[in-house]
Amino acid sequence: MHSLKEQFNQVSEKYDAQRPKLIPCFHDLYTICLPLIERHPALKTVLDIGAGTGLFTQFIYELHPELQFTLVDISTDMLAVAQKRFAGADNVSYQELDFSQEPFKEKYDLIISALAIHHLEDEQKMQLYQNVYDALNPGGIFINADQVKGRTSGFDDYYKTKWKTDISTSGLDETAVNSALERIKLDKFGYLEQQLKMLDDSGFGEADCIYKHNNFVVFAGLKT
Repeated sequence: MHSLKEQFNQVSEKYDAQRPKLIPCFHDLYTICLPLIERHPALKTVLDIGAGTGLFTQFIYELHPELQFTLVDISTDMLAVAQKRFAGADNVSYQELDFSQEPFKEKYDLIISALAIHHLEDEQKMQLYQNVYDALNPGGIFINADQVKGRTSGFDDYYKTKWKTDISTSGLDETAVNSALERIKLDKFGYLEQQLKMLDDSGFGEADCIYKHNNFVVFAGLKT
């Protein structure tokens, strides 16, 4: 994960401004889960895995500023941006953590992740999902907003080509586009169905995909 950490440290200050142009379905990807969260009013504690600048947490924080949030990421510089975002909020804490290697020490009611888990190999994904399940309180929810591999090679090629076209015509400068294209070389997209099966195998009583736009997806697991 070292080269990944370096790349995200370098882009940390520009990360948020670039998101809407790098993610064609930006608003849906980050907000489609909010009604599901609203169906569970007893939630009190939130863990954001690969939290980066705290962007995903921000959407939930705006809805429920009373919750306790813990943001973990491998990039110190990204977490520094998150600390500026939530400056003065005493219910937000931060941990520099390689979540691909280390289990979580506390228990949470809601665990979220956005565009982070696709950096892991399939074996690491499986171990992480088990760690997530173990770190959830009974009745807890796991929500992952991420990118996946197309179900067939033809659709996978279509999704990747379409995304490259979208970001090239989004208004991003050439340096930002090239940086994004360089970062995706480190991505290890997994199949959606395979990851839902991983959630099943980890112990989740219910798991499903609640949103899909090309290879951008949001899927969730409930610890029943």
